[in-house]
Amino acid sequence: MIRLLILIVCSLSCHCLSAQTVITGTVSNKSDGKPLGGTTVTIKEKAAVLVYGVTNEKGDYKLSFKSEEDSLQLTVAGLNFKKQTLMFANKSQNLNFAITSETIKLKEIKIKPPKIRQLNDTLNYLVDAFSDQNDRSIGDVLKKMPGITVKEDGAIFYNNKPINKFYIENKDLLQGRYGIATNNIQAKDVATVQVLENHQPIKALKDKEFTDEGAINLKLKDGAKGVLTANAQLGAGASPVLWNNELTSMYFNKDRQNMNAYKGNNSGLDAGAELASFYGGSGGASQSGSLYVQSPSSPGISQKRYLFNRSHAATVNNLWAYDKDFQVTANVNYLNDNQEKESYSRSVYYLPGDSMLTIEESLASTKQINSLDGSLQINANRDKYYMDNTLRFNGKWTAEKGNVLNGSELVQRLNSPAFSLNNNFSIIRNYKKATLKVYSYNAYSQAPQTLKVQPLLYPELFNQPGASDIMQQYLRESQFSSTSRVVYGLDHGSFKHNYGVGFNANLQNFRSDLQSLSDAGVLSGADDSLKNDIQWNTYEVFISPDYSYTKNKLRASLNLPLTYNYLNVVDRFADHDKNSGRLFFNPSFSLRYELTLLWNVSFRAQRSNSIGGLSNGFSGYILQSYRSLVRNESDLPERQAQSYSLDVSYRHPLHAIFFNFGTSYSKNKSNLLYGYDYSGIRSQQRTYNLTNYNEGYNLFGKISKGIDVIASTLVIDVNYSGSKASQISQGEIVNFRNENYGVNPSISTRIKKLGSLSYSYQYNRSKNKTAQGEKFSPINSIRQRGQFNFFPAKSMTLNMSLEHFYNSAIRGENGADQSMYFADLGARYTWKRIEFNLEYNNVFNTKQYISASYSDISTFYTSYILRPAQVMMKVRFKVL
Repeated sequence: MIRLLILIVCSLSCHCLSAQTVITGTVSNKSDGKPLGGTTVTIKEKAAVLVYGVTNEKGDYKLSFKSEEDSLQLTVAGLNFKKQTLMFANKSQNLNFAITSETIKLKEIKIKPPKIRQLNDTLNYLVDAFSDQNDRSIGDVLKKMPGITVKEDGAIFYNNKPINKFYIENKDLLQGRYGIATNNIQAKDVATVQVLENHQPIKALKDKEFTDEGAINLKLKDGAKGVLTANAQLGAGASPVLWNNELTSMYFNKDRQNMNAYKGNNSGLDAGAELASFYGGSGGASQSGSLYVQSPSSPGISQKRYLFNRSHAATVNNLWAYDKDFQVTANVNYLNDNQEKESYSRSVYYLPGDSMLTIEESLASTKQINSLDGSLQINANRDKYYMDNTLRFNGKWTAEKGNVLNGSELVQRLNSPAFSLNNNFSIIRNYKKATLKVYSYNAYSQAPQTLKVQPLLYPELFNQPGASDIMQQYLRESQFSSTSRVVYGLDHGSFKHNYGVGFNANLQNFRSDLQSLSDAGVLSGADDSLKNDIQWNTYEVFISPDYSYTKNKLRASLNLPLTYNYLNVVDRFADHDKNSGRLFFNPSFSLRYELTLLWNVSFRAQRSNSIGGLSNGFSGYILQSYRSLVRNESDLPERQAQSYSLDVSYRHPLHAIFFNFGTSYSKNKSNLLYGYDYSGIRSQQRTYNLTNYNEGYNLFGKISKGIDVIASTLVIDVNYSGSKASQISQGEIVNFRNENYGVNPSISTRIKKLGSLSYSYQYNRSKNKTAQGEKFSPINSIRQRGQFNFFPAKSMTLNMSLEHFYNSAIRGENGADQSMYFADLGARYTWKRIEFNLEYNNVFNTKQYISASYSDISTFYTSYILRPAQVMMKVRFKVL
C-alpha cells in the first residue's frame, strides 16, 4: 500500500512539472556586450502581467509560470535603455537580449512651498510669495502678510499686539528704530520673514517668564550676506522747486552688522519718521516741556499732502558680535527739520445754560528742530546668564514761531532746548532652581523753555501793563531719577514665585517766571503769584512678590506689589512745604488658556493707586500757551484705577487665517475735578475738590486671511468704544458721554503677472451727548483708498492711486464740500542698475483738507492748507 501511494504522488508531481514553463536568459548592453543588472523582465498573458523579475549583477534572469496560452509576450526594460518586446512560444527555453541605450526626458515637476510654514513657535513667511514688481522695500511686503499689521507711523503688530523685538539675522541692530530697516532693506534681498511667537528675548528667562508678544526676524538671502551694498537717490521736481535725495549703505554677516542712511527732502516726506523708536519701557524723564505754541495739529491724511518742510536726517548703526551670545551695539541719529503749517480752525465749547463759546483762528507756524541722540549697548544673552548695560543720550533744540489771526494778529515765539542722559544696567543669573535678577536705572534731564506772546493778553496780572506789550514765560525743569531692584525667584516645576525689593528716587527742580516785556527789552518785576521755585522729591520703597502657575494648556500669574511713597516738597514762594507718606497696593492677575493648538483665550485684571506729580503741584501761574493760563489751587490728585480685558485669538498658519476678538473695561476714581473758565479766547484752569468717576469700554474684532486662489490678503477690522466722564465749565458740572464705531475692510491682490491692486475702506461714526440732554449731531466719516499697479514689462511699472474723504459735519461752510478727492500717478522704469521714478502727486490740485471731530464737550472744525500739485523725477542707482 505504501509503495502504491508513493507511485501516485510521483506521477502527480511529474505531471505538474511538465505543466510549468521556465524561461531563462541574459540581458546585455548591445554597444559593449556588458551584462546589465537591475533590468526588469516581464511576461504578459494577453494584457495581464503573468510574472516579472529583475536580472542579477551578471545580467541573468529566471522566470517560472503556468499558462494555457500558446504564445506569450516578454518585455525587457531598464532605466535609460530602450524597451524591447518579444512574442515567444509557451515552452521552457533560453532567451537572451542585447538592448540599446536611450535618453529619457523626465517631465518638469515644480514643488511650490507653502506661503506660511510653521515650525514650533516660529512662522516663516515666504517673501517672494507675497511680493510683486511694485514692492521695493521689505516694509511694502510686510503690509500684505496675513496676521501682520504695519501702522501708518511704521509700528508693526502681530496678531493685534505690538512686536517686542525686531531682528535682522537674529540680531537687534536698530534697538527699536526698525523703520530704518523696513524702509531701506530691499524686498528682493529677504528670503523669509519669521514671526517668533510668544518671544522671550532674554534666554535666561525662557520658560520662567511668559510673554504673548511676538518678534520679527528677517532671514536674508545668501547673496545679501557678507556684501557691502550702497544705494543713492537724486530727485528734483517743480511747484515749487523740489528735491529729494538719499544715500544708504548696509552690511550683514555673522560677526558684524552695519546700516547707515541719509535722507533729505522738501517734498513733504518726514525724513525723521524712520528714527522713531517703537520699543517701550526705556524709562527716563519726558523731554517735551510744559510750554507750547498754538499751531495747526496734524490732519488725518498722508503727510506728503500737507507738510511744508526742509528735512535732513542721518543715522549710523553698528553691531559687533563676538560670539553668538555676546554683542556690542552703537547707534547715532541726527535730525535737522524745518516745518511750516497753516490752517483755519473753529473750536466750539459747550457752556452751561445752552450757550456756546466759539473761537475762530487762522494759524500759521514755523518750527525748527535739531536733535542728536545715540546709544551704546553691551549685551551678553546666555541660557544661564544675562547682562545688559545701555547708555543713552539725547539733545534736542527746538525753536517755533506761530502767528494767529482772530480779529487781530498775535505772535508766539518758543525756544525749547532739552537734554537727557540715562544708563540702564541689568544682570540675571540662573542657578539650579533659582534665579537672581539685579536692575539699576539712572537718568538726568533738563529742559529750559522761554515763551513770548505779543500782545499782552492778561494785563490784570502785571503791575505795569501800560508800558509793556509782550508776555514772557520762562520755565526751567530738571530731573534726576534712580531705580534699583533685586529679585530672587524660585522654580518648582509648574509653580514659580519671585520676590523683589527695590527703591526709587525722583528729584525734580522747577522754576518759572511770568513777566511783561517792554519794547526796549526790559522785563518787569514779577509778582510772587507769577513765580514758581519748587523742589519736588519723591522716594519709593517697594516689595513685589509674584506667582505663576503653568500646567499643560493653562498659564496663570498673580502680582502683589506693595509700595510706600514718600513725598517731600519745598515751595519757596507759596511757603507751604509738604511731607507726606502713602502706602499703595497695586495687584494684577492674568490668565491664559490654550483651548486647542489654534485657539487661546487671555484674561487680565488690574487695580492701581497713584498720586499726582509736579505738574499738579505748582501754585504760581504758568502761561502754557497764549490761550491757556494754568495754576493749581487744590490738593494733589489721587487716583484709583481698575481695568479688565478679555482677548480670544485664533490662528491657522497653514490656511493663512488670523483672528482676534476682545473687550476691555476701565473705571477710574479721582478726588479732584478740573474745569475751565473762558473769557474770549482765553481759558483758565480751575480745580475742585470733588470725587468723580470716569469709565471707558472697548470692543474689537479683527480677521486677516490669505486667499491663495486669487493671490490676495483680506483684512476686516471692527471696533466700538465709549467713555463717560465729567468736567466743570464756567463753574458748573457737565457730565458727558462719547461713543465711536468703526469698520475697516481692506484687500490687496496680485493679478497674475499683469499687475496688483489694493483697496481699503474706513468708516467711523462718533457721537457725544451730555447728561443735561444736549446732543451733538453724530459725525460720520469715510476714508477710501485704492491703488492699481500695472506691469506692462518686467522693467516698467505704472501706478495710479485715488483717495476719497467724506465728513458729514462739513456742511458747505466756506464753500467746502463734504467729499474730498486726491489722486497720484507714477511710472517706474529700470535700466541695468538705474531706476527712474516719475511721480505726479495731487493731480486734482486739491488745496485744502477739512476735518471735524469731537473731544469731551467740544467740537473742532479745521481747514488745512495743502501742498499744490507737484511733479518729481527720482533717479535711484547702485553705488556698491
